[in-house]
Amino acid sequence: MNKVKIIIICLIALVVVGGLGAVIIKNINTEENQTLDSTITDEQGKEAKLNLNSDKILVIYFSETGNTQKLAKLISDKVGGDFIRIETEKVYPTDYNELVDDAKKEKENDDRPKLKTLNINLDDYDTIFIGYPIWWYQMPMAMYTLFDNYDFADKTIIPFNTHEGSGSSGTYEDIQKLEPKAKVLEGLPIRGGDMVSDQSSKVDSWLNKLGI
Repeated sequence: MNKVKIIIICLIALVVVGGLGAVIIKNINTEENQTLDSTITDEQGKEAKLNLNSDKILVIYFSETGNTQKLAKLISDKVGGDFIRIETEKVYPTDYNELVDDAKKEKENDDRPKLKTLNINLDDYDTIFIGYPIWWYQMPMAMYTLFDNYDFADKTIIPFNTHEGSGSSGTYEDIQKLEPKAKVLEGLPIRGGDMVSDQSSKVDSWLNKLGI
């Protein structure tokens, strides 16, 4: 093999590896300039727009940049019930690159960031929608804290998530393993960047498929 071919192969390898690294980093579902919407707050006892008993429904979500928050609000407006954000006591960086690094360290250390009090009694609910972004190809570590702290046995869990290319990343199966006595239904993954437009049709189609 001559030197020219070797150089070309090396250049191609660098491009592939560099591109893969960018994908891995950017797979944290966030946009650099995106923030939470302060007008979206916790709600109690919402009436469902669909034909179902909203008294037994809870929508909880973890979001730091706003995409999952928007999706959670859209779902909550349709299914009703209670709507609550999952928050950690630690404050995550607002800078994109710092958040990426922080999330990576949490994953590598298998951290369980402490949650703020949710003020929920799971006995009050039958169906629980649980939302989160994908961070480093898995749920944020705060979600593992949630499943450590609460027993979802005999509940119906309906997951949803935002992502930047990895879909659900196997997290619905992870939830079933973490909560073996719960019934975990098919979840809804939506690309975070798509949340700049109305995703009602996707949510409606998903809920109809679930028979809700």
